[in-house]
Amino acid sequence: MQEPKDMIFEQDETDGFRVSLCPTESSKNGNGAVHGGVIFLLCEETMARYMHHVGKKGAAAEANIHYYRPAWIGEKMTASVSERKIGKRLGTYLIEVKNEKEDLLAETMITISYFQQPV
Repeated sequence: MQEPKDMIFEQDETDGFRVSLCPTESSKNGNGAVHGGVIFLLCEETMARYMHHVGKKGAAAEANIHYYRPAWIGEKMTASVSERKIGKRLGTYLIEVKNEKEDLLAETMITISYFQQPV
């Protein structure tokens, strides 16, 4: 199974934030496609790196993933984060995973509980 160390952080001139992964044979499920757990790991790692990038600390309070089409071994997947609702204690984010053709493979809606700093 692939690990976060296999993922590549990308940032463009418009401050876009992405993490990509090119799945290997170790990521294959019984049907020959990329295992859904690897796609979810990409989403979760993207969220963690985004939180670090923007200087926030927290933990996932809830996460839901929807798979739309299979990902294939050797086909680069890229996850991007967008903020949906940001509050004092909770933030909701959408993570989209696309392949090289820009086909939407999966979406994860994740709610983060921000760590409260001691006063």
